Amino acid sequence: MQLTRRNTLIGLGTIAAGAGVISGTGAFDSVEADRSFEVSVSGDAGALLGLEATNDTIAGTQEGGAGDNDVIYFEISSSETTGNASINENATTEFFDAFSVTNNGSETVDLSIELPNTVNGLSFIVADTRSDNNPLDLVGGSYELTSGESISVDLGIDTTSGGYDDSGAPYQITIRAQTAAAAQA
Repeated sequence: MQLTRRNTLIGLGTIAAGAGVISGTGAFDSVEADRSFEVSVSGDAGALLGLEATNDTIAGTQEGGAGDNDVIYFEISSSETTGNASINENATTEFFDAFSVTNNGSETVDLSIELPNTVNGLSFIVADTRSDNNPLDLVGGSYELTSGESISVDLGIDTTSGGYDDSGAPYQITIRAQTAAAAQA
């Protein structure tokens, strides 16, 4: 083959195309893609941690939660002027089976309850331990709730000196269910 201008251009074009194939690895520095996702919530009874008010004297549900979910509330007062169910002052009052907690998830969880720092005198006792010498209070303690297990929780209110004061009510409690893996993270 004779070296001509035309053959030289064809040769350079072939080399450039070959270099493009060799260097075209598909690597990239940045990609941005939009995807949609959906998060759904379930009512307390059907959620991974099912909650149900079970003592009609002090507990109930009302609309107002996220989506169409209900809110569990406790309506108790140490004051006689509110019209709510009143409790005695300077006394300790217990309401058995105030609510139930069911583990609808597939893993065992440690169940506990957190109160705001300003709240004293409330206890949430695992009902099966109420007659024990040292009943299990979910405030400051935890209960291992296995998959499919349901427990009943008693509410205790101590209005003696330094105990519960409803002047800042309503209060919000946090019911925490944590797997062993999440606790280690």
